[in-house]
Amino acid sequence: MKNGKHPISKKILPISLCLLAVIYLGYHLARGLRTDAQFYAVRPYTAYDSQVFTGYIFKDETPLFSGASGMCNYHYYDGEKVAANRVVADVYGAENQVISQRIAEVKKQIEILRASMSLGKLTLTEVNRKIELVSYEITQKNAAGDAAAANALGDDLLVLMAKKDLLSSGKDDYNEEIAALESQKDALVASLGLPLESVSAPGSGYFYSGTDGYEEIFTAQTAKNLSLALYDQITSVKAVKKPNAVGTLVTSSQWYYAAKVPEADAEGFLVGTTYECFFPDNSHTEAIFMKLVSKETAASQTLLVFYSSSLPRGFDTTRTQRMQANRGSYTGFRIPAEVVRAENGKTFVYVFYEGVAEKREVSILWEQNGYYIISSENTAPGMLKLNDLIILNDTKLYENKFID
Repeated sequence: MKNGKHPISKKILPISLCLLAVIYLGYHLARGLRTDAQFYAVRPYTAYDSQVFTGYIFKDETPLFSGASGMCNYHYYDGEKVAANRVVADVYGAENQVISQRIAEVKKQIEILRASMSLGKLTLTEVNRKIELVSYEITQKNAAGDAAAANALGDDLLVLMAKKDLLSSGKDDYNEEIAALESQKDALVASLGLPLESVSAPGSGYFYSGTDGYEEIFTAQTAKNLSLALYDQITSVKAVKKPNAVGTLVTSSQWYYAAKVPEADAEGFLVGTTYECFFPDNSHTEAIFMKLVSKETAASQTLLVFYSSSLPRGFDTTRTQRMQANRGSYTGFRIPAEVVRAENGKTFVYVFYEGVAEKREVSILWEQNGYYIISSENTAPGMLKLNDLIILNDTKLYENKFID
């Protein structure tokens, strides 16, 4: 009997071991093929209900002229406050083009460094992102054959690159570099000899070296009485630049911004309300608070006129530019829209909690670019809360499902 059973036990053991090996391999193979759970950490966020317009700046200004033609050496940078009767520019003969070109190059370097310092408290990550966006826009403009627009964006790119270098270096400013460049510029100017003419400001104001021929058309007084018909009329007029203009003096800090937009884009903007506004094409990146003083609608088009009593230093007053106006804001939790589910009149998400999936109810405040802003005020049990881990990549979730 004993001899008869012994061979069978010898066979059972290897078979059992083989079965265990198959089960073990199958388990790990299944784990290897399965996608690990991905999570989204709930964080606070503020979203803005905003609209971007393209419009015109209206301001009171006095063009400054020279009786002589030639190269201008400016004593002030764009946007700087000037007292009455101060010399704003010296005009030199254009005989020495080499020196004139070198002065222009040094001045350009100074302007880039100054502009980079006025970009505000941007992080290195934010600057890198802006560099990517501007680089992409330059590529698009060149592809479309718009070399002038690409060149203008090239200056913005140089400013961003200078800001990136400043942040990477750990320095606070470019004051030393600017001082060295100013000395270099002064030496070059001195080599030109005496100026043909010096141009002074007739009164106090903000000096800008550029003119566009619209100084007597896009005035503050015009903005106060602007209508859709008048807007169409003045925006169709061709600019006429006057010879020997060396710059313009903005004589008041009060200015206006007007834009004609589709009626739907103007919804929610109320006359008498002040809005937080940003100018994405401007080197000045801080918010400017502007009051909507006029709103007129006809034939599905709306004219919006905004007003500000403050002209920030470093703000570029180029006549035409975009403005982003924020109608309001929503603060709460920002979560991907695709993870939100609806059931029995309620909205919820699944979160990872102690190894399983659990429901968390959410109250939607706002939707923007594929994300929901969720209210963070209700802290009752069962509501989504800060630092919850939302399960992203599982479409077959249910309460207490094991998550590995």
